[in-house]
Amino acid sequence: MRIARFMVGMVLAGGMAVAVAPGCSNESVIIEPEGTPITDGTVDAGPAPTLTDAQIARVLQVANEGEVLLGQFGGPLATDTATRDFNAQMVTEHTAAKQRLDALLQAQGITPEDSPLSLQLQTEVQQMLTILQGPQAPEGAAFDLALMSAQLNAHARVAFVGDSLLGPQVTLPALTQEVQAERQQVQLHVQEAEEIQTRLLAPTAP
Repeated sequence: MRIARFMVGMVLAGGMAVAVAPGCSNESVIIEPEGTPITDGTVDAGPAPTLTDAQIARVLQVANEGEVLLGQFGGPLATDTATRDFNAQMVTEHTAAKQRLDALLQAQGITPEDSPLSLQLQTEVQQMLTILQGPQAPEGAAFDLALMSAQLNAHARVAFVGDSLLGPQVTLPALTQEVQAERQQVQLHVQEAEEIQTRLLAPTAP
């Protein structure tokens, strides 16, 4: 079974897929991006894009906005208490992070600028939402699993981008601190989401 938790290497992979393990019921639906997962810690994605501080700021905005959108949509529909609580938490914490970031950008006189990376991250979240609310969207326990897999995938993607692109390229000290703070927060969210996803994947007793 392919699980979204290990899809962190595909920074710019396009498209989404719904994977169902052979022999499993609809309750094993997992959302993940199409592409080839890394197996040795590397991925041949061509040269890394060069980002300005304004573009890095926009990537952070998009990342926070995406988590809020997933949480706002999915939280009220979740049947699992931990899944519902996690998504409510994402709305609260990523809204606060974006507000903090926006205040910093205003104080520093930085106008965020889109880049292929920020646009790609926006597209990926919209693709996740399309799957979650489409005519073939999973329901009940399957929806909970798909939602948590989407959250885990989105957070893992942001963590990878933060480590490989944002952190090494940011130059403004205040923005550097914000990148580091949001990276730490995302790591905590990855761990929480993975624990919930693992529990949802566990077979239930007959």
